[in-house]
Amino acid sequence: MEDQNEGRVAATTGSQFSGARPQEASGARRRKGPKLAVRLGLTVVGAAAVGATAVLAGCASMPKSEIRAQLLALEKNRAVADIGLESLTMRADLDGEGAREYELVYLHVPVDPGYSGPSRAPIVLVHGTPDTLFAWSPLIFGEDGGPGLAGPRDVYAIEVIGHGIAPGSGRGTTFERCARFVNAAVDALGIEPAHIVGNSYGGEFAWRAALNAPGDFASLTIIDSSGYERRPEEFLPEEVEMRENGLAGIGYLINSRERIRTALEPHYDVVPDGRVDEVFLVAENRDNWLAMVDLVRDEEGWRQDEIANITTPTLVVWGENDIAYDLDRFGRRFAEDLPYSKLVVFPDTGHYPHESRRREFLATIEDYYRQIEGVR
Repeated sequence: MEDQNEGRVAATTGSQFSGARPQEASGARRRKGPKLAVRLGLTVVGAAAVGATAVLAGCASMPKSEIRAQLLALEKNRAVADIGLESLTMRADLDGEGAREYELVYLHVPVDPGYSGPSRAPIVLVHGTPDTLFAWSPLIFGEDGGPGLAGPRDVYAIEVIGHGIAPGSGRGTTFERCARFVNAAVDALGIEPAHIVGNSYGGEFAWRAALNAPGDFASLTIIDSSGYERRPEEFLPEEVEMRENGLAGIGYLINSRERIRTALEPHYDVVPDGRVDEVFLVAENRDNWLAMVDLVRDEEGWRQDEIANITTPTLVVWGENDIAYDLDRFGRRFAEDLPYSKLVVFPDTGHYPHESRRREFLATIEDYYRQIEGVR
């Protein structure tokens, strides 16, 4: 396969790979703004004003059982509800202090019974923060009669510890704990070698997992991923609040759908149906909110010098207009540092190209898998 090749995906004509670097759109806007985790913390100081009163009044976070029920009831997640979620107990050493038991909640979509082609490696999907495995449902099952990942291979979407409907972390959440949880999940499911896909913070969970256990993965796909240290001037005031303000942990008390919509809109042309509800529900839980704050504070590029050691073939997917992780600063750096990588840029696209340009993304990733597996 070609190393460090960059392809450009035309949003209106499907996917294509090109050995040439994409021509930059003249006058393309580089909108500056905080990423989702930070936008959710815009009112940390305001939360302090109402926090004590709310707590004294018995205000509690939404139980994960209620979050699960409401997520399953969303129209976009009907296929997930039809198949049902699964869970298992696994042992994992997340802290270097010895293995202990953790619950893994996951979605498994098996190979289509009608598929008669060659055996294909499974896919494991790793969501970002604050998010949930339900975010992947349109990509897995397709929408409006369009294709999805499900069909010729097993597809797994896992709920990362401290997120969504997974049990709370039990202690501070870090990128490495989440990555080790992903490693343990792949091992417990017995699906190695698998194609692993992660977006945003989930991208970092995924590439760290590939570093930890390279033999477990047939390929790695990172979508607008974190991983590199940011310069001090690149942190916005709201990010500083999330990272340094001791009151940041009570932000869930003033969570609202309108705040979530305001946080999501800069990352999409149109926010997909159900996404505001999903992120709102996830952010209603105290453990999920604290995990988000922990991870924002842990975003220091601790393992950035090891990225060049990743030997797993890697597809680097980036939205040209990502305001969370600039294409030039981060996307191209991943492509340059990863020894076996292909960069694909989606023009006029923000932080979620797999959602905003779903059909093109599906064509891109399936073409990449065919190259890796030698399947036509």
